[in-house]
This record gives sequence, C-alpha cells and structure tokens, in this order.
Amino acid sequence: MIEELLQTARVSSNGRKYFTSEQKATIVGTWEQSGLSAPEFCRRYGLVVNVLYRWRNAAIRGATMSIKHDGELYTRAEIELLRRENEELKKALAEAEIDKRILKKKLELDARRRASEKSA
Repeated sequence: MIEELLQTARVSSNGRKYFTSEQKATIVGTWEQSGLSAPEFCRRYGLVVNVLYRWRNAAIRGATMSIKHDGELYTRAEIELLRRENEELKKALAEAEIDKRILKKKLELDARRRASEKSA
C-alpha cells in the first residue's frame, strides 16, 4: 500500500515528492501499526526520518498537516481556502438578495404606475 502511495505522489521538476494530507496520514498510520522503528521504516520505503516525525507530530496536533472531519482530512490551507470561499459566497448571496428586493420594488412600482394610468 505504501508503495502505491509513493508511486502516485506528485513529483516536482527537481524530483521532490509531494504528498497530500491524506497520503501523509496513511503513511504515518501504517508506520505506527507496523511496529518498525522510524529509521527502519524510512529505509524500507525511501522516506526521510525527520519528515516522518514531523508528519506524525502534525497529525497529533491536528493543526499543521490536517484536520479530520467526517473521515476526511483537510489541510489548514484547504480549510482557509474554503473559509474565504464561504465568505465570498455569503457576500454574493447578500448582494443577490438586495438585487432581488430592488427588482421586486421596481415591479411593484411599475404595476402601480400602469394601474394608475389605466384608471386615469
């Protein structure tokens, strides 16, 4: 399973591998369940010991690497992006609501105007 994660990791032009929060959590979980020492686990799968420890500490804190919600892992950056998007959507909804009220008033005024023109 780890081999698949390592093969599917995004690789930059300089050869550096980038893992998603979910992949990091899976690797850390597999390491913890394996009973292997960190150096042995890292040698076996070609990882860096310090990075593995950093991922584990981040997972424990639930801060830097990810926040778990309903079985899904989200990075802080993803959560911040979603918060910003949520705020923008709230603003857009408020503006649309104002536009809707203005259009309703305009329709009411036009209807009154037409009614008064017909009666005159």
